[in-house]
Amino acid sequence: MVEAGYSPSIRLFEAAACARPIVSDAWEGLEQFFTPGEEILLADSADEMLRYLQETSDSEVEAMGKRARVLAEHTAAHRAAELESYVAELLA
Repeated sequence: MVEAGYSPSIRLFEAAACARPIVSDAWEGLEQFFTPGEEILLADSADEMLRYLQETSDSEVEAMGKRARVLAEHTAAHRAAELESYVAELLA
């Protein structure tokens, strides 16, 4: 996925669609899908991951899961509408 560029794991979207908080490593293009620190946490080490697990409150975990824009911006309906707009633009 890293070699392809801008190719996030589908698991990120599955977790966000379930309103679950996400911890990931950093990768180029991540900011186009999630806002670090608000919608996703970035961990560079096992120690950082452990710190998130120990220090992030239940209320913040719940809030972070709900802030992810997946349900508001990245559903199949959104992709279909986006495709339809591209086709309409090409036909115009």
